[in-house]
Amino acid sequence: MKRTIITILIVLLTALVVFQSGRLFGHEFGESEQKKEKTTDPVLVTLEDARTVWSEATSVELTTDGIYEVKKGGTLLGFIMRSTPQSEKTIGYIGQTPLLIALDTKAKVYRVVALENDETPGYFAMVTRAGLLDAWNGLSVAEAVSAEVDAVSGATYSSRAVIQSLQKRLAVVGEVKANPVDWGKWVRDGVLLLFVLLTLWAWFRPQKVGRYRRWILLGSVLIVGVWQGRMLSMAQFLGWITGGIPLPAQWLMLAILLLALLLPIITGKAYYCSWLCPMGAAQSLLGEVNKKHKLKLSPTLVKWLQILRTAILLFGLLAIGIGLSFDFADIEAFTIFRPQSAPVAALVLAIVSLLLSIFVARPWCRFLCPLGEVLEDVRRRKIKS
Repeated sequence: MKRTIITILIVLLTALVVFQSGRLFGHEFGESEQKKEKTTDPVLVTLEDARTVWSEATSVELTTDGIYEVKKGGTLLGFIMRSTPQSEKTIGYIGQTPLLIALDTKAKVYRVVALENDETPGYFAMVTRAGLLDAWNGLSVAEAVSAEVDAVSGATYSSRAVIQSLQKRLAVVGEVKANPVDWGKWVRDGVLLLFVLLTLWAWFRPQKVGRYRRWILLGSVLIVGVWQGRMLSMAQFLGWITGGIPLPAQWLMLAILLLALLLPIITGKAYYCSWLCPMGAAQSLLGEVNKKHKLKLSPTLVKWLQILRTAILLFGLLAIGIGLSFDFADIEAFTIFRPQSAPVAALVLAIVSLLLSIFVARPWCRFLCPLGEVLEDVRRRKIKS
């Protein structure tokens, strides 16, 4: 009965989050047609937009193909355009990364400005701090389209989305072909897919894994966490529910999410938390450092600590649902694998959890992780045979 009440609360509060955002899987609702048209026009560039580049601008005038002339009185300052609609299908970590692209009077890139987006603020801040938006300054349209610009380590999804958004838009302007093939992404996806298949084999045949389990856990830490930084999180989960699932950029993460939800429902056994989550794997490996001197927690204390995890999830959903400034990414310990963008609170929680895991089995997973609470709630819904 208690678990059923928690499930109902999770569903209701998630619905409140959706209502607060006004979007469900990227589809907007609850807005007047006039407001919706105004806020979703993919081409319109206003004088206010132009002044983010040229503060002295006095007018903007549409020329052709969504390109605007920007003037100060009768003097041409340059040209400006939005990256949409050409970049609408380019998705970062959570959603689109629309841009304002300004060209000077010689049709060379003058400045690139990031518009409002749904990316996790910490990750997208890395993109701007790394100077990615300045990488094309001074290049002709053709040069900008073909330039090989590296993604920002730690914010790969967001930075690659910015690169592709600019290339797709300017490819139309310059009538040149953008290079859409990202071989690095194919390599990363291929390696991660093979590792997921390995963990599935280990999960289905644990009796054959034996002492190799620690190597698989180490692989989770190094491949999923350190190298790729592609972990499921509550922030990502809510971003997908409201903003839509970013296919094809994150098809593999969607597959992992489905496995994390469906396998426990069918079998009653945890999959993602036990085998694929790098934070869980890191805690398990650290726990093997000290096998003999573990802290013995009383059943009552364990029960209250598990209630804490439920409270964190429900409070977070309620806070977002009523419009408070709260983001699960600010507290989720997974961000330790991307310390450049990790909020201080998340880093502290991660470090403390890892240190405690030497004496207490997987404290983050069992007592704090909001996503873990959702997956555990799903696991308890096992289909009865």
